Amino acid sequence: MKGYKYTVNKRRANRLAYRFLGFMFLLVATLQAFTMIHGYAKHLVLTALFVTFVGAYGIYLVVMSFRKQAFSATYIFDDTGFTIEHKYGTTHYDFDQIKHVTMVIPDENMIFYILNVFTKKERYTISFMMQKELCENIYEFMHARLPKKDTED
Repeated sequence: MKGYKYTVNKRRANRLAYRFLGFMFLLVATLQAFTMIHGYAKHLVLTALFVTFVGAYGIYLVVMSFRKQAFSATYIFDDTGFTIEHKYGTTHYDFDQIKHVTMVIPDENMIFYILNVFTKKERYTISFMMQKELCENIYEFMHARLPKKDTED
């Protein structure tokens, strides 16, 4: 059985920075809401909009720091399909569940390549630093095994 295995390592410090920044946005929104409630705000509608958007963005940052793509993952490409081993378990996609695969080459002189795997519900963006051959091999491996009706453009 031929296949490829690739691991993308994500730093814990990045997740903590997103959470910290999200909590700072929530703190600013809470303090602004406090000043608005106690009558220190001159423009109540603008302040309410500011509090809503800043608070929502803070919540978004905190919640997104817990998604499975924020943690290190191992991608396994084999004859059975596409498997992802991540913090929350293992996710497997058969080839009929994969809509299409694209390879993004930003510039020939760049040191990274990107492989996008589109499933019916999710999109996985896998970056390859200084590994052009591996990215091209995985792209050709996946593209050859996808149903032909889904790979035609």
